[in-house]
Amino acid sequence: MTLHSDVDQLVGTLEAMTRLLRLHGDGGWAEQIERCRSSIARSDYHGVDRLLRLYAGMGSLNDVILQSDGVAPAEDNEQFDALRTDAWERAHVLARNKAGANGE
Repeated sequence: MTLHSDVDQLVGTLEAMTRLLRLHGDGGWAEQIERCRSSIARSDYHGVDRLLRLYAGMGSLNDVILQSDGVAPAEDNEQFDALRTDAWERAHVLARNKAGANGE
């Protein structure tokens, strides 16, 4: 199945986020992102909604800092921050497009 390019790019971003999270031992966040990625890859909009909710409130995805052995590697955190921003922007566009298509 060929995914729409916006969806395909979001799926790729989420895969990269999951890899970085697992690399730094953050399996909990990696699992949540992977669930969203899996839904989105199946063109299930609930994955987009679930992803956007991960960004809300204290202790959200926005607060994640990658660490290994108590050290927060700057390069990996900069990469993760860029991916996190990209995922938010792409998911927000998909949500807005869905709302527009539904006349919301």
